[in-house]
Amino acid sequence: MTDELLYIYEELHFSVDLFDYLIEYCVSKGSKDIHYIKKVAFSWHEAGINTVTRAKQETTTYHRNYFSILKAFGISNRNPVQSEIHMIDHWMKDYGFTMDILTEACSRTVASTGKANFRYADKILSGWKDKGVRHLTDIQALDTLHRQLQSDRQEQKQRQEQKGTRPAGSGNKFNNFQQRNYDYDQLENQLLKK
Repeated sequence: MTDELLYIYEELHFSVDLFDYLIEYCVSKGSKDIHYIKKVAFSWHEAGINTVTRAKQETTTYHRNYFSILKAFGISNRNPVQSEIHMIDHWMKDYGFTMDILTEACSRTVASTGKANFRYADKILSGWKDKGVRHLTDIQALDTLHRQLQSDRQEQKQRQEQKGTRPAGSGNKFNNFQQRNYDYDQLENQLLKK
């Protein structure tokens, strides 16, 4: 354990104050595990954090973002679990979304599912990423396009019903075929002749 702590101090070039804050921060998060301490140290090193001031800024922003997402999901009585932290990091770092876009996706998730569902929100966000969303105005444009497509489909469906390609009032699969027109008197006569 001392070798690993020495590695953080010497190889990652942490100052005594930064090293002290690292330990203090990890213990305040409830973890004295050397693996967790190393993970935090490496993430700080990769982010270029080399002063206590920058470390404090990073950890404050870090927590503010997580709790903003939880709040958007309607969760206020607990800390985020590791899988949630991983997903939020993925949204912010890999997708590059800002907090306003993330909170919009969370709000839509709760409105659609009635609960906090990180996978559902991830599907929304991955769809937005694929469509090049960078700002809330992009989302509004996609919503307008979606409403227009739905309206066009509805109009097309109504035109088909008016043309008679589908029987009117056939709202279920049972009636979703061309009805047969039999002459039952003729069928009865054919059966009686046999």
